[in-house]
Amino acid sequence: MQQPANLAHISVEQDWQHTTAFPPLGFTPFSEGALGNGDTFGLYWPIGREASEPIVVETWHDEWRIQPHFSSLAAFLQAYAAAEDEYVGTPSLADDPASPRAAYLEAKELIAQQNPAAAIALLEAALAVVPEYTDALVLLHGQYVRAGRIGEAVKVAIQAIISPPSFGGPPFKALQWLRTQPVPDGELDPIWRACGQLSFNFGGSKENTDYPVLLAAIATYVEQGKHVCASTLMQTYAELMSAETVSFQERYDFDATAFVARQIAVSAMLPQGSRDPATLWLSHMA
Repeated sequence: MQQPANLAHISVEQDWQHTTAFPPLGFTPFSEGALGNGDTFGLYWPIGREASEPIVVETWHDEWRIQPHFSSLAAFLQAYAAAEDEYVGTPSLADDPASPRAAYLEAKELIAQQNPAAAIALLEAALAVVPEYTDALVLLHGQYVRAGRIGEAVKVAIQAIISPPSFGGPPFKALQWLRTQPVPDGELDPIWRACGQLSFNFGGSKENTDYPVLLAAIATYVEQGKHVCASTLMQTYAELMSAETVSFQERYDFDATAFVARQIAVSAMLPQGSRDPATLWLSHMA
């Protein structure tokens, strides 16, 4: 993974290893800005952007959520210096024009003000930075549908469905809408083909037929060489399964540590390299 230019200005946890689903693979925490309540800021490489500099996100550990506040470490450091030991919140678009979360929050305001075109532009900009930003995907999907941009709405609905719950959602409306769209002859996307078998209702039951469908879709993405999609859906699967009871996980033969190891192995096939955090320090020592 590509180091940020200002890496020496933060105290990164260099022995960080992923053994659980949350925080997601691609995240490495640092101590600056932490309030001591368990939430931390960290570097995050969006899936498929491993050769680019990371953004800076914050974990909301009680909710298992990730908030993509800053578009770069430089933007975070500027806000951190200005905060003077106060909480470092979401920047304004004036301070960080490429902040994914600032764009998302502003888009919500624009939709409330009946300005969908401006909202769409901001949401598209946020997703250009973090393609797996589920909250932005769900919101953009609704705007595309209202605008009659059906082809784009289909793509965004699929991306929302495979994107991690730690980045927002759930994508109920996108899934329900996608199920109403006729699947074209020869369609290869496994989620669109199987969306009628998905409910996205998780927890509280002994069985859930969504999980085998999602596993099969992961395998299909890998076979198709769509490793970005595979890695995205694997993170989603890991988070969803990790929220289930231990007995449920045992029934579905889910071991978090083994699954993370599989995620890392699949990520090694990504066009821009592995999401294993160890690669950051290997490049640092090179």
